[in-house]
Amino acid sequence: MRLIEEIVKENGFEILEVTKSVDEISLKKTGIPEIINAAYVEKDGKVYLAKENGTIERIGTKEYWEKIMKHKPTEQHVAEINTNIKHTKELMSCGLCNQHKNSTALLNIVVTNRCDLRCWYCFFYEEKAGFIYEPTLEEIENGIKVAREFNGYTPPIQITGGEPALREDLPEIIKMTRELGSPHVQLNTNSISLGIEYFENPQSAIEKVSKWVEAGLKTIYTSFDGLHPTSKSNPKNHYETPFALKAYIDGGIRSIVLVPTVSQLNLKETPDIVKFAMHNIDKGIRGVNFQPISLVGHIKKGDREKLRVVQSDIVEEMKKIFNFGIEAWYPVPTVAALADIIGKDSHVHFYNSEKCGMATYAYVDKEKNKLIPITEFVDVDRFIKDVNELQSSMLKKALFGAKLIPDAIKYGSLRKALAKKLTEYILQDELPTGEKLSQILEDVIEKGDYSALGKFHHRFLFLGMMHFQDYYNYDVNRVRRCSIHYLAGSRLIPFCTYNVFPHIHRDRILEENKVTGERAEILKKKSIDAKEKVEAFRERKQEITSSPVYKEIYAIK
Repeated sequence: MRLIEEIVKENGFEILEVTKSVDEISLKKTGIPEIINAAYVEKDGKVYLAKENGTIERIGTKEYWEKIMKHKPTEQHVAEINTNIKHTKELMSCGLCNQHKNSTALLNIVVTNRCDLRCWYCFFYEEKAGFIYEPTLEEIENGIKVAREFNGYTPPIQITGGEPALREDLPEIIKMTRELGSPHVQLNTNSISLGIEYFENPQSAIEKVSKWVEAGLKTIYTSFDGLHPTSKSNPKNHYETPFALKAYIDGGIRSIVLVPTVSQLNLKETPDIVKFAMHNIDKGIRGVNFQPISLVGHIKKGDREKLRVVQSDIVEEMKKIFNFGIEAWYPVPTVAALADIIGKDSHVHFYNSEKCGMATYAYVDKEKNKLIPITEFVDVDRFIKDVNELQSSMLKKALFGAKLIPDAIKYGSLRKALAKKLTEYILQDELPTGEKLSQILEDVIEKGDYSALGKFHHRFLFLGMMHFQDYYNYDVNRVRRCSIHYLAGSRLIPFCTYNVFPHIHRDRILEENKVTGERAEILKKKSIDAKEKVEAFRERKQEITSSPVYKEIYAIK
């Protein structure tokens, strides 16, 4: 190993921040990740993560770095976690130990590793794993109770896989998560099986979705890597998506988020994906959450560079078409103070690393086919600055509270008074529809629930990205602030640790709890049948593309 200072001097870098990472070289030899020194460095307007093993990985532009660092969480941003897990050895004892700084904002529950697709970049399906994992309802219930003990509340839940829609008892799973107190349940799906079902029997597909909604499902989180069936990236669910969207909206789903996995192969398609979302916002699409591809595995430097996408790449690609750039995007911890002020006693925190993801909102003007960033309607920077100061200063908080008391009496509640205060930051109140943004935002602050947010999402499209890590850009400090956790028996494991080191966590845990015997054989047969059904469906391309539903969703005249 070489000293970081030597690598910095040799390459003409400037050190921006020091951290810890993993040595993928020793990992390949021993299977155990060795923790090594690393630093974020800058040269010629680009930021890299340099590690003492000599690895240098691109992180983004300096402009991107400067923006996210304005919203870096402080050491006061540490959530209280009910854990008795003591930190013993980096990564090996992972599971919300006493060094973790964030509670669960989204609990991932893997309900199966079966899938009806075989995506080239995927590492998570039964054929590749060599076994089938599918927990019982009782095991899922016990796991949710574990999450509640860790956090002091039942967190929002994402039902994931594999392909969770392959489970016939999905309504029972959804209902159980709601009964155990989760305020929001979303389904992470490729939408394949539902799309095929709608094409062949619309009423059956609609009834299936209706059962999900009745059970308590709020949001569909669906894969969507590009519009073009001949895309080099992964056409994935191109033919099934239009029919799945119809099933969702007709079945009562009003919140759909598109989740494209982005590599250099489909980076230039990202604006088209947003346009697709804009066109179908009345079909329930509320957002696009890009996920730059995680290069898990030992990939040569040249191959990584051919695929690697970072957050600022996507922002720059968006700017070419929609004319707003990094100035309109904000990292996750931007809203940490606001969430604490309006949150209940036990609530989701946003104490994430500023490097984990970014987001913005943009008003969809369908008549002009235009996106208008939230920053043209609200002075976001001034609002966030004042909220942060309010949280950090007890005196300011007391004075602010005293000033709000007359309004609280006037309007009937402190929340209502705080909501009225928000109008001071509005730059343009009237939306192109004639509605008042102030009224919509007042409802969000005052009510603080998902129904109030829903109205906002009917006008503004959420644009976000989550940059999950891999061996080469792994940052231990980022993991300590992770808020997306996997349920893993009696532990909750941060997303990146769980998936970046599958032999230590994901695959090992799932295999220890794999399905065996006759049930395993039945499930294996069902998985093969589902995959063959997809292949048979795609033989009907001419019939599919001539469908009015296909033409409507893809805006084909």
